[in-house]
Amino acid sequence: GGHRVFHPPVFDIETVSRFNPGQSLSFARELFQTFALSYADTSLLTGYVGRDIVQLGHYHTMTRFGCALDCNDASFDGVDGILGMGMPDAAIPGIPTPLMFALSNDRGGLEGANYINERVMHARKFAFLSTAESGELQLGGYDRASTNADMVYVPTTSTTEYSVNVQSLTFGGIELLNWQDQKHPNAIPAILDTGTTCLVIPDSNLG
Repeated sequence: GGHRVFHPPVFDIETVSRFNPGQSLSFARELFQTFALSYADTSLLTGYVGRDIVQLGHYHTMTRFGCALDCNDASFDGVDGILGMGMPDAAIPGIPTPLMFALSNDRGGLEGANYINERVMHARKFAFLSTAESGELQLGGYDRASTNADMVYVPTTSTTEYSVNVQSLTFGGIELLNWQDQKHPNAIPAILDTGTTCLVIPDSNLG
């Protein structure tokens, strides 16, 4: 019994060890491969594609990733990286294998077989634990001791994003989804995102 006590890690953006391609003996830049990512708030992130050994926790593998060079949004200043946990159908052409697929023993048919001298997850699962002060990424599943109940699983509605059907949304006890026909069950897809740049909800009656 009991729950694991979560102690937020000490993180200082000024002293964190940043990735420097020039200091990595295994880094290689993908020739003529660049990328540009635009977000709902009109921010634009551009850079080039590189390949190196990436490690999360105890797991590591050789994979491709984006090296950002410029962004038109000042809120990205000082950020040392963006960790994407998306799915293959949402990947950009130059980086076809999302990190969670690259770090698993089943790449889903992407980029061929696994590499030698890597340590990957047997189960392609992850979970986020978040508090008001900090957060934690759990790999290979979820830590039961960090929850007060068993995990509830629901089917997704998309192969490009983590979206589920939502019937009700409240804030401060106020229902935000107003259905014109309330005699029958209604639902709309909602995207689950740990770090979105833009929150959008319907502003009128639905259905």
